[in-house]
Formats: sequence, C-alpha cells, structure tokens
Amino acid sequence: MAHLFQVDRVRLLCSCGLLKPITAIYFCRHCLKLRCGNCVSHEVDTLFCPNCLENMPSTEARLKKNRCANCFDCPSCGHTLSTRATSVQAPCPEDANKTVTRKVYYLACTSCRWTSRDVGLSDQTVATGGWAEQDNEHYKYLQSLLEHYRSVGQREKMERERKRSSYRKSSYLSLSEKYSLPSMLGRKSFTPFSSLSSKGDSSVSSEMTPFEAFEEVEGLPDNIFTEEVFLSSVTSMEQRMASPEWQPSETGSLYPLHKHILVKRSLRCRYCEHNLSKPEYNPSSIKFKIQLGAFYHVPEVRMVHQAELKYDVETRVQISLCNPTPHDMTLALLPFVPEAFCLSQQKSEEPADGGSLNTSSLVRVVEIPVEKDVVQLTADVTLPQGQLVLSARDDTAEYDDQDSNANYKDDPQVVAWRRANKVGVNLMVKPKQGAQRASVGFVLRYDYTNTVATATESRTVTLNIPVVVDVGPIVE
Repeated sequence: MAHLFQVDRVRLLCSCGLLKPITAIYFCRHCLKLRCGNCVSHEVDTLFCPNCLENMPSTEARLKKNRCANCFDCPSCGHTLSTRATSVQAPCPEDANKTVTRKVYYLACTSCRWTSRDVGLSDQTVATGGWAEQDNEHYKYLQSLLEHYRSVGQREKMERERKRSSYRKSSYLSLSEKYSLPSMLGRKSFTPFSSLSSKGDSSVSSEMTPFEAFEEVEGLPDNIFTEEVFLSSVTSMEQRMASPEWQPSETGSLYPLHKHILVKRSLRCRYCEHNLSKPEYNPSSIKFKIQLGAFYHVPEVRMVHQAELKYDVETRVQISLCNPTPHDMTLALLPFVPEAFCLSQQKSEEPADGGSLNTSSLVRVVEIPVEKDVVQLTADVTLPQGQLVLSARDDTAEYDDQDSNANYKDDPQVVAWRRANKVGVNLMVKPKQGAQRASVGFVLRYDYTNTVATATESRTVTLNIPVVVDVGPIVE
C-alpha cells in the first residue's frame, strides 16, 4: 500500500489551469479558489543563515552577496564546515626560550574529511571570523564595469526625465496652472546641474575601452601532453561552479565557501491580495502565522486499493475521501469535462465592472502567463450517484469504540468502509485502448463552511474541485 503515500497520483486542477498535488496548492478563503505557486505573489520576510540562524537586513545581505560571513560550506562535498580546536606549542612572548600552549582553530568537514589545512590556510586564534579571503584578480575590472553601467543607467534615466519634462512644457499657460512659482524656480536651478552631471557621466563611460578580437590564440603548454594526470586531483564541474569567481581546476585550490543565506517568504493571492502563507519572524521557529494549505480546507482524495487494469474491462477501484474541516461535509462526485471547466474558470476570473478587491491596492502585481496543463483522461469512470456525508474531523474519534456507521445509511456497493471522518468509495474504471496508464477525472462538489464570511454572506458555499487520479498501469 505504498501508493497511499504517493500524493502525486492524485492532482487537483488549480484555477490557473495547472495540475498540482494537494500538498502544493493553497486555498484562498476570500476568493474561494485554489491557488498554486504560479498564481500567488512571493514576498521576502526574513533573510537568515541556516547554520547560525542570524537575521540579516536586505541591505547587508546585498553587500555580502547573500552569504553569511561566519559560516562556511565544504568546497569538496558541499556540507557545512565545523570549527575544530587544537593545542599547539608557541614561543612565549616574554621569554623566547620558553614555549606556551595556545589554542587554535581550523575548519573541518565531517563528511569528506576536508580541512582548511589542506589548502594552506593558517589556523586562527578565534573561533569565528578572521579567515583569510581569497583575492580575485578581476576585482578591479568588475568594479569598473559596475561603475560604468551604473553611470549609463543614470544617464538614460535623466534622458527619460528630460523628454518627459519637455513633453509637459507644451505652453506657458499649462505650466502656470499645474506648477507654482517655487517649483518653477527649483526646476530652473536644477537644469544646469543635470546637464553637468550628464557630461560627467559621458566622461566616465568614455574611459571604458572595448575588448579587441584576435585571430591567433595562445598555444597549449608543452607539458600538457607529457605530464601525468591524476584524476583525484582534478575538480568536478560542481566544485568549479560553486566558486564562479575562481573556478579552481585542482583540488589543492579549493577554498572554504561562505554559506548562502535563506529567506522566509510570504505568499499572497494575486486577485484579492490576502495572505495565504506567512511564517513567523524568528528563523528558529517552524510555525506559521497564516497557513491556508488546501489540505486544511479541501477533501483529500487518495488511492486505497490497487487493482489490475485491462483494456475495455471495468475494474473496481477504491479511493478514500477525508474531511479535514471541523464541520460536517456533504459531497458528490460529478463527471469532469476539461474544456467546459476551463471556459467557466476563465469567466469566473474576469473582474467585475463594479470594482472589487482587485483594485483596492495602489500597487498591482503583474500576472505571469503560464502554460496550462493539457488534461488527458485515458479511462472512463462510472461515478456513484447521490451524495455522501462526511463527519467533522475529531482527533478523539480514534479512541472511540462506538460504531460510527450506525448513523449513516450507506449503499454497500458505493461505500466500502467508513471510519471517523474518512470514507472509502468504489469506482468502476474502464481503460481505453492505446494508453499505458489509466487516469480518470471527476469534479468533487462539496459544501464548504466559510469562517471569514460576513453577516450578509452565506457561511455555507458549494465548491467544485476538479480531480485527476492516476489509477495505475494497464496490463495487456
């Protein structure tokens, strides 16, 4: 029954047209729609180091190239380096004939046994910081490139501002109506300075000389054909790309890498701009302030019984339905027509003329066009008629010895079993010719109790969720 834990076999159709498992989908309680990672906006809340859990503001992270200054990764295998302490004999500063014991620190990897002593890094007298940084021979040239393109961008920005201001200066009357006298004086006084700054930018940009192309290239060294190559001392492509500034070709040139910092991000619905996921600010906390995962609001569908499928032969397949909400739920399984459902989704996502929550914010998020999944159903399914009732989620029901089936009048041909807030349903699947795996689809219609509804709105809403189930391989 390993397929019980294969959540990718049951996928839900998001409102944007992508098929995602229930663990990768969010449910907006205000739009009452499914949202995946492609139809939400991502916001960075916290930047922190995953090793020392130190918070870092965005400006500091930008200066440090999004890396931690005190934590390092192994350049050989990528694991986190640990600081090791050892004792060495050093000459006494007061008497040169005597020696004293001093504690020094070095970096070591517990996975591949790489140490900072392998590349000749001297031991440090402090546990954190003080490690020698590797010099980049192209540092000055890269800085000149940054300054050059920064000046080019500034000059282009000023040219756009100049064109915009010249377009606005259509007549003296319009200027007198729109702008006051102090602003006009300030604009006149700013004009000569802007012209001087543009001249300065052109002088800076003129210092950059482009590269010249040569037809002849330098030849290979003479010892490349005679010197023996030791593959153990040659770095792999992953090791070279881990440090793109130097790209060492030999293992003796591998230096410790500063650890990349991670972010805690919030997810916001692009249509109503409400938060779908918001973690706590503390990096050591794994809890969420807001977590609207679909598995908290949408009935979970799983495969229970794996049957042997054959072409044009109806086979009984068993699925389970689970109610994750603390309210009783009534649901039904309806036929799924992908083309008709996509058209209805497009009409429902169009904004209304009377205004909505979409226009409440001054900053609008640009929608990202994504490729929609083509839903291909390779098997016919016979769905049960009527409605099914799922009891509310109760954590104490597992320890209750009373029979929960006594309160429900279920058809034994449809309902295979019932346990607490879960129910097993039988489906008849008939695979089509030419397919290797059987996939069926249906629409899960259920009554959702909206806890954020206002007094004028109904608390119980009927929702339709398209579900595509990978039943399994087809045996010829």
